[in-house]
Amino acid sequence: IGLINMNLGNLDSAVTSLEWALAYSPNYAEAYNNLGAVFQELTLYQEAMEQYEKATSINPNYALAFNNLGISSETMGLRDKAKINYNQAITIDSSYAEAHRNLSAIKQYTKIDSQVEQMESLYSMNSLSQSNRVNLCFALAKVNEDLNNENEFIKYLDEGNQLRKQDLNYSYKSIEKFHSNLTITAKSFPSISKQLVVESLTKKPIFIVGMPRSGSSLVEQIISSHKNVYGFGELNNLKTSVNPYIESIFNSDLNNKLTKKDLINIRNEYLKSIEPLKIKEAVFTDKMPLNFEYIGFIVKAFPEAKIIHLKRDARAVCWSIYKNYFSGKGNGWAYDMTDIVNFYRSYVKTMNTWHKMFPNQIYDVSYEKLTVNQKVETEKLLEHCDLSWDNNCMNFHKNTRGVKTASSS
Repeated sequence: IGLINMNLGNLDSAVTSLEWALAYSPNYAEAYNNLGAVFQELTLYQEAMEQYEKATSINPNYALAFNNLGISSETMGLRDKAKINYNQAITIDSSYAEAHRNLSAIKQYTKIDSQVEQMESLYSMNSLSQSNRVNLCFALAKVNEDLNNENEFIKYLDEGNQLRKQDLNYSYKSIEKFHSNLTITAKSFPSISKQLVVESLTKKPIFIVGMPRSGSSLVEQIISSHKNVYGFGELNNLKTSVNPYIESIFNSDLNNKLTKKDLINIRNEYLKSIEPLKIKEAVFTDKMPLNFEYIGFIVKAFPEAKIIHLKRDARAVCWSIYKNYFSGKGNGWAYDMTDIVNFYRSYVKTMNTWHKMFPNQIYDVSYEKLTVNQKVETEKLLEHCDLSWDNNCMNFHKNTRGVKTASSS
C-alpha cells in the first residue's frame, strides 16, 4: 500500500503505510528504503538519508539502498559521502550501471582507474539492457571528457543521447503548437479578486523559470539563503494542478474557457499540495524551470507571486543539456541536438509572448551578469522579490539545503 500511494503521489499516506509496516517488521530493510524514497520526494533529504542508512545497516548487501543513500548525500552537498556509497553499491553489484553513472558525475577520472575497466567490460556485453547501456554511455562520456579523449567523449555522448531518446520514445512534433496554444488561451483568462488573495494567502510563492541548465538552481540557492525564504527546489505541483484544465481546453479545440472558479481551484490545489511540507518561512521558491510554459496560469491564479526568469547564453544552455542525463521521464527533447534547438526557439518565442502580455511582471536575470556582479544583481533580485537585504544571500554556497538537480555541486 505504501508503494501504491507513493506511485500515485499520495505521499502522506505512503509515509503512514510504510511506518505501519516498520512497526510490524522493524527489520524490514525494503520498507526503510521505500520510506527514504518518499522523504526524498517530500524534499526531506536529511530524513531520507536516515532511512537509507537504516536499510543498509539491516542489509549490508542492499546495493539499491546504498545508491539511494549516495543520491541523498549528493543532494545535501556531501560529495565524499556520496562517493563512498556509490562505490559501495558498485562493490556489491559491479554491473549496477546507474550507480556507475551517478558516481561518474561527481568523480574526476585518471588514466588508471578500476571503475573504468568495469564499465568498459559491461559496455561490451551483448546482453546489456538498453537502459543500462544508456547509463554506461553517459558515464563513459564523462570519463573520456576528464581524460581529454574528445573523439571517445563525443562517441559515447552521442550514443547515450540517441538510445535515451529511443528509450523515451520521444518525437518532437507538437511542442511549438502546445506553447502557442498556452499563450493563446491565456489571453482569455479572467482575473481573481485581490480580496481572495488576501484571504487565502498563507505563503507567498516565487516561481523561478527558464530553460534547464540556465542557472535556476544558483538563483534559488541565493534567494533561499534569505532568512524569510524556504527553497523547495523543483516541484511538479503546479503542472499537476493545471494539467486537467489544459487538457479540457485543448480537447475542445480551445473553445473551453477558464473561469474564475477554475483559477481559484488551481490556486487552492497548488497551495494545499505544499502544506504537508510544513514550512515556517513566509516565502517559498518553486524552481521548476519548465513552469515558464504556465506563466499565464501563474500571473492569473497567483497575482501576489513573483516570477524570476533565468536567461543564459543559448550555446551554454543547449550544450549543457545535451551533456546531461535527466533522471525523470520528462524532457524527451533533451537528447537530440535538433530537438534541443527547436525547443529552445519555442521557449524564446513563448517568453517573448509572456513579456508582451504581462509587462513588468516577469523579472529577467542574466546568469552571466549575476556571476560577474553578484552583489549588485543580488540586491536588485531581492528588491524585486520585496525582500530586505540579507548578507546570507552572498554566502549562498554555505546554504545547507538540499539541491536535487544536476547543479548540486
